[in-house]
Amino acid sequence: HFCIVGCGYHVYKWPENQEGGRAPEENALGLDFRTQLPPLAVVMTPAMQNTITDKDGKRYNIMIVPDKQCSVNQGQSSTRGGQLAKVMYNPEGVGRERLRSPRVYVADQWVDTSWDEALALYAGVTKKILDNDGPGALAFDCFDHGGAGGGFENTWGTGKLMFTALKTPLVRIHNRPAYNSECHATREMGIGELNNSYEDGELADVIVAIGCNSYETQTNYFLAHWLPNLQGQTVDKRKQRFPGESIPPAKVIFVDPRRTPTIAVAEQAAGKDNVLHLDIEPGSDIALFNGLLTYVVEQEWHDKEFISAHTKGFEQALQANRVSLEETSRLTGVPVDKLKRAAEWAYKPKASGHRPHTMHAYEKGLIWGND
Repeated sequence: HFCIVGCGYHVYKWPENQEGGRAPEENALGLDFRTQLPPLAVVMTPAMQNTITDKDGKRYNIMIVPDKQCSVNQGQSSTRGGQLAKVMYNPEGVGRERLRSPRVYVADQWVDTSWDEALALYAGVTKKILDNDGPGALAFDCFDHGGAGGGFENTWGTGKLMFTALKTPLVRIHNRPAYNSECHATREMGIGELNNSYEDGELADVIVAIGCNSYETQTNYFLAHWLPNLQGQTVDKRKQRFPGESIPPAKVIFVDPRRTPTIAVAEQAAGKDNVLHLDIEPGSDIALFNGLLTYVVEQEWHDKEFISAHTKGFEQALQANRVSLEETSRLTGVPVDKLKRAAEWAYKPKASGHRPHTMHAYEKGLIWGND
């Protein structure tokens, strides 16, 4: 699944020709394999095991299994995390094609070379460009998450090289033409991307899921944090966190042209009365948001004090993007009554007078769109 970080796993390592036993005291997991274990007592798949050669030249078995005590994944496995063992280098495994030396593109093919030759070529070409044309003539095409922007996730040194040492302004990352946010205009609004906590899914009165099929693409987040809220298991936690507020049954709104497995699972968990599917026409997201904005302001459900204190140009933005619900319905294909219901669920003050705690989850279906 996409971009989920923080999932916990336990790593076990032991000599290749040594095995434990079936009794709890004879294996590292402390489980009794002499009898049938309960369902999901432990998650173990072939992808979680591998045999590697360590630096000491000896062979070891490794097993990487989900950690039930981790608050993020709670013993569940993700597509990436569940294959951590499988992708570790093994001459007979899936990592056998891993590069063992630098390569240079010569005469229409990639050729192995030494580190000395590769660095001499890299430094020589770079210096010539800097001497003749300056940093503005250097351009980099990089992957995301750290390496591109001097971050810490993958290759911090790459960012230091590009931005601090070479001082080039021309860096593009991942799916973008420049080193910019993939969440269009959110930074300009003062909202950094990836800014929510997993716990928000447990505390929200309403979850608005935009362009994200979370059961399939963010399975741990959905099953361990959204679903308990939709099933009513976090009511006491919500009451404790928000004393004096109405705590209605949690609801979820899906903005997606398709009916996805996530919607079906949510209906089973929360009941169909607490799930709303806005099956918009593809590419009409902006019309939907503008229509909801217009309607919410007309109903005076917006936080005037916050907007006055922390934003600029709100009235101009409202006027420039004003769309009636009737026009929104025509553009999106969603009936007016469903649009009103979505606005009431997500933004109308609760019976106690407090604004609802609404979490907006948006992913690749929106941020990689072409609206």
